[in-house]
Amino acid sequence: MKNISVLAAKHLGVIACPTNATLFDAARMMDEEDISSIILVDDAGYLRGILTRTDILRAALEHPDAWQGCSCPAWMTQDVVTVPPTASLEEAARLLQQKHIHRVVVTENDGAGEVPLAVLSARDIIYHLVHNR
Repeated sequence: MKNISVLAAKHLGVIACPTNATLFDAARMMDEEDISSIILVDDAGYLRGILTRTDILRAALEHPDAWQGCSCPAWMTQDVVTVPPTASLEEAARLLQQKHIHRVVVTENDGAGEVPLAVLSARDIIYHLVHNR
């Protein structure tokens, strides 16, 4: 795991949603893509946050009649844990464990902001451990 980069274990690409989307828009995208979180980006494509299924459930429980129209920024995590494309799987796994989270976002800084390249989850790391021993 030490010598394997996060990008070697994960294909490039993220499912992203604009920050001005509603929770219903984000939930629909998550359902259609069968993913448990979605990256929120600004108009330039820079990382602004992450929204998980749990965030949407929390909104639905707190606002059962109005959650669909709530804005994503009100419920997303803005302080996203990221790793560079050169990070190893071990580094990513340690971050997941230390921060008690399920995924990190692989980003690259282009000088103007963080561009999301991939989302690496605990599931991806476990898959790699099982299939690449």
